[in-house]
Amino acid sequence: ELMETTEWDKYGTGNYEKCADCMVHSGYEATAVMDAVRNPLKALRVAARGPRTDGPMAPEISLENQRQAEFVFRRHVDHAMRRIAKTGRIDKVAETAE
Repeated sequence: ELMETTEWDKYGTGNYEKCADCMVHSGYEATAVMDAVRNPLKALRVAARGPRTDGPMAPEISLENQRQAEFVFRRHVDHAMRRIAKTGRIDKVAETAE
């Protein structure tokens, strides 16, 4: 359900403030892993010499039109913090967000 109902175009570098510095969920990490599997000698060379840091690079993605971060879990965190303060313990089983 999450995969079908999420508006994925609202997320990713340049679209959402929380995604500006993250390179994991936007496919960058998966792309690097796939490239390493397809080109093991290239991966070995990068591991031995380090990544190339000079020469032409991919253009920067504009962050000008990204939407501000939404902090939707604040109520859940506040509830959990009150419960911890009251009971003095942290439950190992997570509660469902209300």
